[in-house]
Amino acid sequence: MFADACELARSFTRPVVLSRRDRAGNCSAAIGAFVVVNRDGWVVTAYHIVEEAERSAQAAKEFQAAEVSRTAIYADPTIDKKERSRRLKALPTFSPDATTNTSAWWSWDPVRVKDIVAVLAVDLAFVKLESFDPDSVVTYPVFKDPTKPMQQGRSLCRLGFPFHSVQPVFHPDKNAFELPPGSIPLPLFPNDGILTRIVEVEMNPPLNPPPPFKLRLIETSSPGLRGQSGGPIFDQNGTIWGIQSRTVHHPLGFSPPVPGGKSNEKEHQFMNVGWGAHAETIVGAMRDRGIAFALSQD
Repeated sequence: MFADACELARSFTRPVVLSRRDRAGNCSAAIGAFVVVNRDGWVVTAYHIVEEAERSAQAAKEFQAAEVSRTAIYADPTIDKKERSRRLKALPTFSPDATTNTSAWWSWDPVRVKDIVAVLAVDLAFVKLESFDPDSVVTYPVFKDPTKPMQQGRSLCRLGFPFHSVQPVFHPDKNAFELPPGSIPLPLFPNDGILTRIVEVEMNPPLNPPPPFKLRLIETSSPGLRGQSGGPIFDQNGTIWGIQSRTVHHPLGFSPPVPGGKSNEKEHQFMNVGWGAHAETIVGAMRDRGIAFALSQD
């Protein structure tokens, strides 16, 4: 059912790789997804991906600033041993796993983030990429017209980059990360589910002023997978109905005994479903910010 749609969506569904190095010298990476919206370089993704990139960059900035101060203290010949000790103790301390270097790779070099528009209530972000080549995307997406029916029970598909890991290498001489040979392109993985519910997002206290569009999520009967955050949720035509955000665990209300467990030990049962920003919110936010996009006819 989704073979043609997946072939279409793989053109505009791209990975973002967040690389980091800690104080102990260990390198690691987190992988998310984004959708390229238009030829101007606007993309849409889950806000928590952007937030993690910013948080990691700020942590690295704080560490490097402390190291610059530490080096300056040791190099200052005008201070005595006692004063040097006092100044060193005043510097922040960092654990071995503290972030020292970080970078975000948005699928192409030398693409960088130029601007960010966030819709925090639904974990949604629009990112403007600079140095983006519009010809690098063969087919741009079409977003579901939210004024047209979005039927409960409709089969949808989710696309992203789960079940894959990348071990970046940091080069101190270049102050840059390198993704190892063979890690790119990242393999895409789809999973399907039906539209179960529309979730209305209630802000408490309400936003003042309220946004000029409704804050909604779509719920699907299958969970999103790690690495699919920020990726598209689309129908059999490849039309985007939502942007994957997170997995929600609904308790089923029964707790059978744990096999081989302790006396009276229970195992709570949950149904895992996916939540993503609704097309009505995505389209409304793009219109509000003047981001060009294509709208479906049905």
